[in-house]
Amino acid sequence: MGSTILSFKNVRKAFGGVYALSGVSFDVEKGECLALVGENGAGKSTLMKILSGVWPAGSYEGEVVFEGRVLSHKNPMDAREAGISIIHQELCLFPQLSVAENLFLSEAYPYEGKASSRLASRVRWRTLYEHAEALMNDLGFDIPVRALVKDLSVAERQLVEVARAFHQNATLLVLDEPTSALSQAEVERLFDVLRRMKGKLTFIYISHKLEEVFALCDRILVLRDGQSVGMLKTAETNTEEVIRHMVGRPLKLAQKEVSLKEGAPILSVKNLSHYDLAGSAKLEGISFDLYPREILGIAGLMGSGRSELLRSLIGVLPGTRQGEIFFQGKAVEWNGIREALADGVAFVPEDRKKDGLFLDHSIEFNGTISVLNKFTRAGLLKLEDEDRFAEGIFEQLHVKYADGADPIKVLSGGNQQKVLLAKMVATQPKVLLLDEPTRGIDIGAKEEIYQIIRELVRDGISVIVVSSELPEVLGLSDRVLVLREGESRGLLINQNLTQEKVMACAAGEA
Repeated sequence: MGSTILSFKNVRKAFGGVYALSGVSFDVEKGECLALVGENGAGKSTLMKILSGVWPAGSYEGEVVFEGRVLSHKNPMDAREAGISIIHQELCLFPQLSVAENLFLSEAYPYEGKASSRLASRVRWRTLYEHAEALMNDLGFDIPVRALVKDLSVAERQLVEVARAFHQNATLLVLDEPTSALSQAEVERLFDVLRRMKGKLTFIYISHKLEEVFALCDRILVLRDGQSVGMLKTAETNTEEVIRHMVGRPLKLAQKEVSLKEGAPILSVKNLSHYDLAGSAKLEGISFDLYPREILGIAGLMGSGRSELLRSLIGVLPGTRQGEIFFQGKAVEWNGIREALADGVAFVPEDRKKDGLFLDHSIEFNGTISVLNKFTRAGLLKLEDEDRFAEGIFEQLHVKYADGADPIKVLSGGNQQKVLLAKMVATQPKVLLLDEPTRGIDIGAKEEIYQIIRELVRDGISVIVVSSELPEVLGLSDRVLVLREGESRGLLINQNLTQEKVMACAAGEA
């Protein structure tokens, strides 16, 4: 490090008269990894859209200087040609194309990282796949390059995005929440790659996971309300100080007060196995009970079967399910979300934008779509009744919004997640299945989600929560079911339970 590679100088960006950025200035040193942190709405994404050419020169005030030149990007391709590459939080992949095709989408033979205008030329498939396999092997990512992206997990898609960015020979690489769907083992693998590249590349690392920031980054730039409020050296600060800068107050994840449940379980799973369409086992012999007003955490490394377990339970995982499921003492065979909901079991999926929300529809519509029949008389929707219900459920779940008629895509990630929760809570479930309920939201919004979950449990709902973040699992759960390669490795009571013990169990060492 030493010389400055990037400078933001009094950058301001307004939307409809409201400033998302109001005079942000900072420098990035060549070869360093600079963390960019802040709550949702702090201005992080706006800054990176300016840097990557999404917001072109002339649409903002101030200057951005990269390698001694004032940027005048008209589009993202200009940024890429200048040596700036970005991995966006919302993945930019074509699901119907293979991994290899996505890696080299804007290139022609010989597929060496440079955009080409010869895309209509003949594809050299053998070279394409060889280069893709070499890239994945070099990064240590175990992903079949001929597989279609639609068949990959969210975590695997994230790794494809990472691989594509590395391939493009960038000088500056921006990573926007690159580990939001990765297990701890995959995070470490990615960090190994980033550490190898430090010095050769300069990184801006955007993350809500402060433990990652401290493990990887040299300095931390904190944004709040569109302003830079602190530039901290990682070695000279701590998590509490960073959080104080981010939210303007101390904030700490409240620990779960564990109380062991008694009586009959509300949900019992006996020897559950699941086989995919090719006959391969995704889950084998899993058994557990869920008690009234209990939070059961599901932990494990990527590929352990965490999300598959929830999807198998409600009958949306492709393939064949075996074993027994008892709900309130009665044997059930759910074959889809509708059947599970009819019994009182609601499911909040991992990918809210793909599987949970209608992004172009209103906030109110998204919150009430699951119970519209309540407001329908003789085929007509009673809008006043729907409005009152939406206001009540949004108030209960602390959703912050200006107008319920606005499209939900204008909300922050945290408030989108609250609306998705509201949609499911509106059905008055007895059991709530949560798959990565705080994925991609900031630390302040996470604590609000945790509080909502605790309030729901106090109101009588039982919860199963899947999370790749062990502090989250330990902060919420009464017990933790640990999975490894589709099998149960332990059902642990959350009393003096440590991350190390859970990880050892997940890795097969305990």
